[in-house]
Amino acid sequence: MNQENNSNFAPALSDENNINTPTNESGSFKNISIKIYDGVAECIMNDSDNLKSVKLRAKNLAQENVQKKITDYVFAFLKERYLTLPDDEISSIADEISNIIDVKYNVLDSDDNIMIRATVIAQIDNNDIMNCIIRFFKEREELKSQNESLRNENENLKRQIEDLKRQKDSVAREKSALDNQNNELRRQVEDLKRQNNNIQQNNNLTDKSRNYMALILFDKAFNAKNYNEAVKLYDEAIQLNPNSAKFYYYRGVAHKALGNWAKSKEDFAKAKKLGW
Repeated sequence: MNQENNSNFAPALSDENNINTPTNESGSFKNISIKIYDGVAECIMNDSDNLKSVKLRAKNLAQENVQKKITDYVFAFLKERYLTLPDDEISSIADEISNIIDVKYNVLDSDDNIMIRATVIAQIDNNDIMNCIIRFFKEREELKSQNESLRNENENLKRQIEDLKRQKDSVAREKSALDNQNNELRRQVEDLKRQNNNIQQNNNLTDKSRNYMALILFDKAFNAKNYNEAVKLYDEAIQLNPNSAKFYYYRGVAHKALGNWAKSKEDFAKAKKLGW
């Protein structure tokens, strides 16, 4: 501890002007892990100052000085142990472990001015430094673990997004295929319409052919999502032509839209058997 002795300074100030600070008791620094540092600062009293404000200003400056010494010690403490921490973390540790145990004041009164000297005495404990270091590395490991968890979650989200994109592409392809089927169905309906017109022109319609020509209503029913009517029309079509694979297939599509999975599966199997 580098405390100056100057005969021009009074040994102490009166109690009424003292700032409350803890006082060191003799015999309290026996622990070898304890280190003592002091910081000294001097301030001149201006015309606008009072004694208490000058003492407070001098104390704050002296406390900054002792804090710098403690920060330097923490840095050296880490360096000896081949440890590296960010500068702001070192300053944070120094602030945390610093314990002010005494503040002393001396006053110099001359003809020109009054000067206040403040000496701040602080102690630190190497064990506190180690505890701070352990906590820092523990928190850093926890942050690493959290970051790894976040990275894994991010990767999972990316995979989910890719899956959704693939599903979207698959839906688009299915829609395109369904559009093609609908276009084919429209062409078939147009053929049926032309056949119906020819039959009507010949005035030679039978009950059976009337039922067959009712299939022209299927396009309208299917596009209107009237799937029950579509199933009914294809029932009649299959009665007219039980070996038509396409009739079974499209009836299976209508059953599927209605949620009749068993009937839909049966129709698809029949269509496949007939060469669809």
